[in-house]
Amino acid sequence: MVRPQINNQPLSYSEILRVIGRYLDTHNIIEPRIIETDDGLIVQGIIGSGARFGERETYQLTAEDIVDLRKDATAQRGARVQI
Repeated sequence: MVRPQINNQPLSYSEILRVIGRYLDTHNIIEPRIIETDDGLIVQGIIGSGARFGERETYQLTAEDIVDLRKDATAQRGARVQI
């Protein structure tokens, strides 16, 4: 996989895995499997709650998808309400 970049700086694997972990948590995916390909990452897992509990799910994430997820996560952190 060509490493995703933000501001011409490649994301480290720890940053990529942090983004994927957040994605898994928000989609209630358990027992994940992450496979790196030339085109990005394939993320597989089992839906851990809701009407589709126990169903297997597969997502293909491109480098652009990972950058978008990273930007979304950064925006969410900036949008926290201070008490």
